[in-house]
Amino acid sequence: KNVCGMYDLGEAEGSHYITMEYVQGEDLKSMIRMSTGLTTGTVISLGKQVCEGLAEAHGLGVVHRDLKPQNIMIDKGGNAKIMDFGIARSLRERGITGPSVIIGTPEYMSPEQAEAREIDRTSDIYSLGVILYEMVTGRVPFEGETALGIVIKHKTETPKNPKQINPGIPDDLARLILKCLEKDKAMRYQSAAEVKAELDKIEKGIPTTERIIPERKPFTSREITVKFNLRRLLVPGLAAVALVILGLAVWKLIPRQKAAPVLAPTDKPSLAVMYFKNNTGDPALDHWRTALSDLLIADLAQSRYVRVLSGDRLFDILRQLDLVEAKSYTREELRKVSSQGRASHILLGDYTRAGENFRINTVLQEAATGELLGSESVDGKGAESLIFMVDDLTRRIKSNLRLSEDAIAGDIDEEVGRITTSSAEAYKYYNEGRDLHHRGRYRESIQSIERALALDPEFAMAYRSMAMAYNNLLMFSEKTKYLKKAFDLAGRLSEREHLLIQGEILRESEKTYGQAIEAYNRLLELYPDDTIGGTNLGVIHTEIEDWDQVIEIYQRLIRRGDQSIIPYTNQAEAYRHKGMYDRGRDVIELYIKSFGDSARLREDLAQHYFFQGRYEAAHEETQRALSLDPKSILSVINRGIIAHARGNLAEAERAYLEVLESDELGYHLYSRTLLGSLNLMKGRLGDATEEFERGLELAEKIGDNWWKCVFHTFAAFGNLGFGKTAEALRQSDVALDIAQKASVELRWQRRALLLKGLAQLGAGSVAESAQTADELKALVDEGMNKKEIRLYHHLRGMIEVQNKNFARAIEYFKEANGLLSHPADLMPFTNDQAIFTEALAQAYYSAGDLDKAQWEFEKIAGFSTGILYYGHIYARSLSMLGRIYEERGWKEKARGSYQKFLDLWKDADSGLAEVVDTRKRLASLGN
Repeated sequence: KNVCGMYDLGEAEGSHYITMEYVQGEDLKSMIRMSTGLTTGTVISLGKQVCEGLAEAHGLGVVHRDLKPQNIMIDKGGNAKIMDFGIARSLRERGITGPSVIIGTPEYMSPEQAEAREIDRTSDIYSLGVILYEMVTGRVPFEGETALGIVIKHKTETPKNPKQINPGIPDDLARLILKCLEKDKAMRYQSAAEVKAELDKIEKGIPTTERIIPERKPFTSREITVKFNLRRLLVPGLAAVALVILGLAVWKLIPRQKAAPVLAPTDKPSLAVMYFKNNTGDPALDHWRTALSDLLIADLAQSRYVRVLSGDRLFDILRQLDLVEAKSYTREELRKVSSQGRASHILLGDYTRAGENFRINTVLQEAATGELLGSESVDGKGAESLIFMVDDLTRRIKSNLRLSEDAIAGDIDEEVGRITTSSAEAYKYYNEGRDLHHRGRYRESIQSIERALALDPEFAMAYRSMAMAYNNLLMFSEKTKYLKKAFDLAGRLSEREHLLIQGEILRESEKTYGQAIEAYNRLLELYPDDTIGGTNLGVIHTEIEDWDQVIEIYQRLIRRGDQSIIPYTNQAEAYRHKGMYDRGRDVIELYIKSFGDSARLREDLAQHYFFQGRYEAAHEETQRALSLDPKSILSVINRGIIAHARGNLAEAERAYLEVLESDELGYHLYSRTLLGSLNLMKGRLGDATEEFERGLELAEKIGDNWWKCVFHTFAAFGNLGFGKTAEALRQSDVALDIAQKASVELRWQRRALLLKGLAQLGAGSVAESAQTADELKALVDEGMNKKEIRLYHHLRGMIEVQNKNFARAIEYFKEANGLLSHPADLMPFTNDQAIFTEALAQAYYSAGDLDKAQWEFEKIAGFSTGILYYGHIYARSLSMLGRIYEERGWKEKARGSYQKFLDLWKDADSGLAEVVDTRKRLASLGN
């Protein structure tokens, strides 16, 4: 019952065939990919059934030799069936493979298979151990770039205990798996029956509710089966239907620890518009392959009754399948596209030319069965006519999708030439720019789209694409400028694009977040499946730090089956802000397992580990990202950031300077903030100021007010930290003036006010500082992020410190700290833990509470972003800890802490009081 049945062997029209049992369900590999970890009960239930199947085969003298999850089917009742004994061999025979011939799948090979030695049933036991390992951890024990590399690991490396990866599994199960994976086959279980017996014992020790009892179905007799028509049994559509079903019944019957992304039921047809085939014979017309697809997507995306796969997502899928340049598609390739894109329908097309006359031909088919639903042809004269031919095609496609005449007539359907461009040449450059954008070549994308806009200055969608490219280059003022240009051409936008851009502009200011939310809600009323609208709605709630709402918004997109990276990475960030770092990591790993890997995802995982202080793991993920995209600037920055936090400042500086060698000015600005912060950590205010000034010069040159605010704020903060109150006050006033005049985000205005109030305190102007605190409170009231009231509490606390009212100051500081999220974002001034914690620690110290002061100062060393941007605070905390240890009589600890501080500030600016004082204190402790 646990081996896939074979019913008949035969020959028809010269071809040999096997008639096998049809198993409606999923292969085990798909189940593992769709879950971040199967429950212990599921693992044991399926493992026992595989053991039963192996025991039957071994009892007949047959070794499978290629046992892997892809060869184990799970039917609707939860029954496991081993299949594909394609390279199986009899134990009673010898010489089936020649000397030194390796057969099998590298990830699941036993060491003796890897060496092409003689194998027996214990080889299958080893493969079973690999499968069980993957079921409990979501990964195989050994991975590598090449098959040879994996094979060598099977022979030489010890697998990591699966318990270390998934602490939730029983110790007994972990031991069983590791015993199956012994290199010496004599140390393994010697039979599948032994493994099953052990699994039976382990099962008795888990809660009854976790145990899985698969449904047992009677087997269809061979006499009945062979009476079916052979051609019906072999209809290719059956396989496709099985994949579209996606094993939903299996998932309901088999409990799992984490939900996999599954497309929510919908009565809307979903459509993937494939790239067209150029049948003109003229390579100069190749650009219409993607252009016609994109135009149809833009036109159909207006519809309230059709869900069309976006051009960005289609490109991602084709890139993963290595089909971007494909001129045609096989049935299997189309099946993969529809499966990954959750598309119920596929549209294929080509275009031909006879003289000046063009013809577009399309075929619409059911993705699951390949059934033809309709074929259309439209004609036009000249390349310019191709755009207008799309409108006619769109209406016919809707009809072929079985939309009613009333629905088609009442649908939103502006002419595609009106919502894009009527210039074929302009669309050519726009399409070229979008292709470059998809490939991450944003600067070149901008250049192509500028050529499109030179031909059609009212091409609104081109302006929006320019805005998004500049955003990805961290040039935020340019982004805003081009968004506004797009919005000014509202008459040239579809309703969908209009609402998207309206929401994008309104979320530029916290004062208009409410209106932005209204725009996105209106968009989602018309187009409930709109990924960008849903994503941007989540971004607004991110800005106001409503983490539970952020998680729910992105969960809706994930549940719906959205395959864009952004809902996953943004939800992971929200989990990090809540301190739920493991949940955040699980979300990213779920995407990788479900839809594929990318440098962007590895960069996100690197940052995830960075925030936890797990710098080695962060470094490993950065290396993976660079292997996937050797030109990734973000990976270079991540490399520098990790080295920075680990105290390898020379390596960090090299990475930041490497970024300055790139052509991306937005990343130059980012790198300048990091270089300046690096010098603050070394106690070198002068060098830090130079870096901030260089960044400011570039921001002035490109006219980016957002970055101007950043550098003036950094300059104010740095000067304040080194006692330069007059310069700190001047810089904070300039930052505030720029932010107010340019309507830059309220958070920059608030930080400028905070620094102004602190500088006033430093100058002894308590009354002025109190007035600034009131202004800061009023500015918090103007926006939607009420958690920023913590800035007001912090300033009020500092005022109380100035007044020597330490008890009241501590209350303010605790209230401020209680409103902080956990570190989760690497942009400047998004993580204030070090600033707030230092103030609380100093207040405790001044109040004479050494225990609590020590506790708070020690916490500062654990803030990765604190070390990164507020390194002078981290350095000073070492000196203060030395003082506390000294006062408590812990001389050895005091010496160590003082020395760490002095090592960090060995090249600090001359005359710094902290350095002089610490040296004296260290000397007084003697040897």
